Amino acid sequence: MTLSKKLPIIILLFFTFLFNSGFTVVGHRGDPVAAPEESFQSIDAAISNGAQWVELDVHKSNDQQLIISHDRNLERVTGNNMVVSEHSAAELTALKQHNGQNIYTLDQLFDHYQNQPQVKFLIETKKTKSGNPQDMEALLVAAIKRHHLEKRVMVHSFSLASLQNMQKLLPKIPRIFIAGSLKRLDFEVFATSTAVNLSSEIITPTLVKQLHDLGQKVYVWDEMNENPQKWNWLVNLPIDGVVTNYPGAAAYYQKLKQQVQQQTTDFQAFYANLQATPIWENPYPGAPQKGNLAPTTPIHVNQIINLNQTTTYLQIGTNRFIAAQGVINTNHQAQLLPYLGQPVTLSYLASDRNLHLAPNQASPYRGSLQTHNLYRITALQDILGASWCQLNGQGWYPLQNLLAANPQPTSTILNPSWTWTLLQQKRPLSSLPTINYLIYRIADLTPLQ
Repeated sequence: MTLSKKLPIIILLFFTFLFNSGFTVVGHRGDPVAAPEESFQSIDAAISNGAQWVELDVHKSNDQQLIISHDRNLERVTGNNMVVSEHSAAELTALKQHNGQNIYTLDQLFDHYQNQPQVKFLIETKKTKSGNPQDMEALLVAAIKRHHLEKRVMVHSFSLASLQNMQKLLPKIPRIFIAGSLKRLDFEVFATSTAVNLSSEIITPTLVKQLHDLGQKVYVWDEMNENPQKWNWLVNLPIDGVVTNYPGAAAYYQKLKQQVQQQTTDFQAFYANLQATPIWENPYPGAPQKGNLAPTTPIHVNQIINLNQTTTYLQIGTNRFIAAQGVINTNHQAQLLPYLGQPVTLSYLASDRNLHLAPNQASPYRGSLQTHNLYRITALQDILGASWCQLNGQGWYPLQNLLAANPQPTSTILNPSWTWTLLQQKRPLSSLPTINYLIYRIADLTPLQ
């Protein structure tokens, strides 16, 4: 292979980034589907179901205590029409939620989980548009320091002023700016925040990349009407964390993503297979199918996901994935595609006859080839420099170890003459050497042994 032919592959490999991916799971108000939101029961359920953090909200009582509650009025969660800022902590913590557990102060929460280091908190400071209460951050920092929880607390807020206060008071605490609109994101925010928490309605792969380039981690949140099916597309994004009402579903995908390797790439390809293949919304087990990719269809590949030694998927569009088997780089289409559907036999030069379950030397064996048997190429695989073919729709074998059959005129029926062409990786068909070979009995396509 000449340097000019190798160069596209070298460039592709150079700009391909290989990484293990994962994200942090934050239970939104604990696990609000399993138990009343922000109760101890809800927090415990979130951690039990796989969350690493729980998200909670704080308001200030009229006696300078921070109360755990999303709403300023506790009627929805307790049935009592009481505004937090108008009552004392003693009055508020006497109220019970629907599971019989009380409303808590922040100190009571920290006391309860003091000796449970697996429980970590993302605290949202609930501020008015005018920035009140002004001393909320000071009260929060004091509680964190009293309980020595500096490494177990993050803070997020819709209020940039609140995060700026936290930056001054306790700069080592991660600060996450909540944005439901792109209009709220600017360089003043980025000078304060260490991450942004975006609505799932505005998140896109391009936006995530731009924010990462600006040094911001990216979390995603949803409204309380979040649907667990949203995870089928959300999991495809290179996000750093999620604030979700379904921590169990998030943890399931988190574990899957931690076990895979992803390659970000960019090349044109061709689906070289005699059979259609399903298109999936994500590359993980149980994903919804989004149609089928027809044989011999051009595609664009922007991501390669290796689940294990035998399972690889290619991203061919937004939330669209196919199994990687049967794809060739467009640069090699002219040389390789003519072999699709053609009969082949084992090269006399081949020392390895083993077929593989997938086009990968590390994949398990599927069977072996027999000398002088004919096999049909039912799919081709050539991405990132490895040429393979699928034989009889069953197993995969390196292309360069096969001979392609080209029938020639013959004067005898008993001894038909064939010309056999050695298949060499990415070599023009016209430049391949030919070998005259006598076959006394040519059978039909033989099942693999």
